[in-house]
Amino acid sequence: MMNLTELQKNQHIPKSQLPTEILQFVPGIWVNGKYLWLQNCTEKVIYDEELIMKVKQEQIHSKIRFSSIFVSNHSNQTKEIKILAMHHFLNVGQDHLTFVSPTDNQIFHHANKKVFLVNAQYQHSGMQEYTAIPLWNAYTDQIWSSLQNGSLKYQPMAKGSAASIFAMKISIAPHETSKMNTWTITGSSKNELISMEHALLKNILAFPVEK
Repeated sequence: MMNLTELQKNQHIPKSQLPTEILQFVPGIWVNGKYLWLQNCTEKVIYDEELIMKVKQEQIHSKIRFSSIFVSNHSNQTKEIKILAMHHFLNVGQDHLTFVSPTDNQIFHHANKKVFLVNAQYQHSGMQEYTAIPLWNAYTDQIWSSLQNGSLKYQPMAKGSAASIFAMKISIAPHETSKMNTWTITGSSKNELISMEHALLKNILAFPVEK
């Protein structure tokens, strides 16, 4: 089992040393039958809902990318939202495989000889809604079984050019901020990924310091 020292070393990794197969992370939000993705930005103001969404990402280890998503409710009403997270490879290959594991409650991406684990946590609860879809459907309404209810269309596996998406249901009180954590771990085997995730969750000091 990996310990805290091993997990924390090499926290700041130059981009040139990161894995050649990069798993792209695109955060998003669903609220009141509408959704949007934060592409190429880390902050978004949703004026008609009086919400502000911010994303903070850290490469806390050469194999671990840790992200925190904050949503602030500036209205006088409780907001029922879903934080979305999409992951897909920048370089498309036919040997890529994306699948969700209800048994493990995790998402896995395979590319060449690398395996990527995607997981999340909100108030000590894990993911409950996720899907794997063809990438050409990722930014369309085809991801939903019900857009009005914010329900993702469930598909457990996709090959080739594909994306995974998960949704985390969150209730935000007026003038409050909620935070969801998500992480991506890369390795050569599922056992290695599980071991690193256990170390990450066990060692709270390995998490980025809140600012």
